[in-house]
Amino acid sequence: MEKKIKLLSVEQAQRIILKNIKPLKFKEKINIENSYKRVLRSNINSKRNQPELDLSSMDGYAVRKKDLNKIPITLKLIGEIKAGDRVNRGIQKNQAFRIYTGAPIPKGADKIIIQENCIETEDEVSIKKENKENFIRKKSNDISNKFVLKAPKLINTRDIALMGVMNQRKIEVFRKPKVGILATGDEITEVGEKTNKYNQPASSKPSIISLIKNWGGDPIDFGIAKDKDIELSKKIGKANKCDLFVTIGGASVGKYDLTHSSLIKMGFKLDFWKIAMQPGKPMMFGSCKKTFVMGLPGNPVSALICSEIFLKKAIYALQGIKHEDFIINAILDNDISPNNFRKQYLRGNMYFDKSIGEMRVKLLKNQDSASLLPYSKSNSLIMIDPHSKKQKKGSKVRVYVLNN
Repeated sequence: MEKKIKLLSVEQAQRIILKNIKPLKFKEKINIENSYKRVLRSNINSKRNQPELDLSSMDGYAVRKKDLNKIPITLKLIGEIKAGDRVNRGIQKNQAFRIYTGAPIPKGADKIIIQENCIETEDEVSIKKENKENFIRKKSNDISNKFVLKAPKLINTRDIALMGVMNQRKIEVFRKPKVGILATGDEITEVGEKTNKYNQPASSKPSIISLIKNWGGDPIDFGIAKDKDIELSKKIGKANKCDLFVTIGGASVGKYDLTHSSLIKMGFKLDFWKIAMQPGKPMMFGSCKKTFVMGLPGNPVSALICSEIFLKKAIYALQGIKHEDFIINAILDNDISPNNFRKQYLRGNMYFDKSIGEMRVKLLKNQDSASLLPYSKSNSLIMIDPHSKKQKKGSKVRVYVLNN
């Protein structure tokens, strides 16, 4: 008979995970071009101003504003300046420099007249119209040499460009967390192996390995363990190679659900086992010395949704990042029945309705936690709180955006 265990809420479980997991102490230095989706570990100080000088932001003519009292006016051309030139002379009364985008502003000039407003002859320029803007990028207009890019930060491609202009080539990042992954069950085989009527591929394992990589982890594939204590214990015994050890399956209470008992036999202390969510009730989290463990349900959709809700936060926490889920409001296209005591994550398709300028979401028909086709077609999870009343078509619901 199943021993009654109080189910934690999703939010309680997330808090326990984040309370226990601390950022890794290990770091590494890498070139910025290899830093996409890595987590910055140490602050970066800019080595320079951007720009270092006042620069022209347009092709045109560098002039003095006080020479423009009467338009049109003809000024004497005294030279040409392009980007990268060093300017050793300034301009005097009724003089102008031909200047190009990115070129340094000569001493005395305080405005660029764009070339469209001018007519140039051999040694003169006639200004027919004065533009309102000065078209001068001031020194340190973008960043100064006192600018600091603060850690921890999940690095995106825009950050890489910024670090480039700061003239920082090598940066300190958190070491990628080593995340072991073990699928369990007599009925599963590795993807690609021959199957029969009585077994099936470990379909969620390759997907979760991909998610681990996407979230900054370094996955270690522990393969498959059959539902035998000896085999499970042997695989779990190697978990100390990992910062986080993830199991798939065997987390429920059936006769052959042995992952829970095997973890305890091997010295893991579990902080929780079972959550008030659907799908995903049989979910475990705990630790042994410096290795954390997360036990995911065996049903593939349950395993993938628990990865989104819990594993993602754990991997980012090991890298010093508190990950915030992307959750928005959307208008329901279908009715949703009243909910029980478990928080539901229903597969949906979200889209932008141009006619009303808002997001809408359609509930997919098949919500079976073992059915991957509907999950593969979904781009969102409709979140229904415990004990919620019927959600009617046209009402607004909270939607978790799947962006992997």
